Amino acid sequence: MPVTKRPNGSYQVTVGFGGRTYRKTSRHWTRSTAREFEAAWLQQLQGIASGKQPERKITDAIDRWQVEHLPRLRSEKKTNSHVRALYPYVKGRKLSEVAQVWAEIKAAEIGKAPATVNHKGRILRQISRMAWREWGWLERPAAIGLLPEKPRETFLTLDQVEALARACPNPAVGDYVRLAAYTGIRRGHLLRLTAHDVRGGFIHLDRTSKTRTLQLVPLHPKVAGIATRLPLGASDDQVRDSWAKAREGCGLQHVRWHDLRHTCASWLVQAGVPLHTVSEVLGHSSMAMTRRYAHLSPEHLSDAIKKMA
Repeated sequence: MPVTKRPNGSYQVTVGFGGRTYRKTSRHWTRSTAREFEAAWLQQLQGIASGKQPERKITDAIDRWQVEHLPRLRSEKKTNSHVRALYPYVKGRKLSEVAQVWAEIKAAEIGKAPATVNHKGRILRQISRMAWREWGWLERPAAIGLLPEKPRETFLTLDQVEALARACPNPAVGDYVRLAAYTGIRRGHLLRLTAHDVRGGFIHLDRTSKTRTLQLVPLHPKVAGIATRLPLGASDDQVRDSWAKAREGCGLQHVRWHDLRHTCASWLVQAGVPLHTVSEVLGHSSMAMTRRYAHLSPEHLSDAIKKMA
């Protein structure tokens, strides 16, 4: 029943029991924790053979969740990093202790941004629900109340966008800033665009978009000329570097690239564009995402009341 280290640095545990061989691999293990898992796994198999239901660990649920659910997420890489940050809190803890572990995490991470802490809470909440609803490991899901988060959206003015674009050391990145603000297209999609995607006054986003649907984005006259020169010849690293220097130069270090997308939405709403149209332009998967911007144009509420007899 050896513990072996694989070429990629992960450890593999092999357990033989009842004439069958079982293997499990994890890159989160050290050699000592792999040996601990080996002993616990063998004990679990022996308990199952004797008709005894084993006490599940939180790590058991995380491992199964990573196999069954994580590959369906487009943010798999980022979620895996949140899992690694969670592991020190859940090592050796029983699945029935999820709520207690969450309370300990909140106490230990006071001072951190609520959004950062909530990444761990969302994982715990999801594995608890799956362990209850799908796997039959819990009689009821744990109560995981997330911390309240403040809205992170930042809306820029026309002058601020132009100042950021001009402050980019790489002029191509400045043009990408303008395109992002006037189209609302995400950075990853922008960098993949070519002139072939520009037809009839629209940018045609292919089906690799986040919503996996074809999206037509109308071009504003101010950026139509830029679009015909796509791609602009700036790599992702060059965009990140130039953007960071532009923010610092303009005193807008708090602004994220994604805020250019929020800015596009805010400009549309403030111009009186209906929310359902804003949703189509941005390619939102649901109207709930677009309603975040409704407060920027409350006039439609007054108009609705005036239409009453």
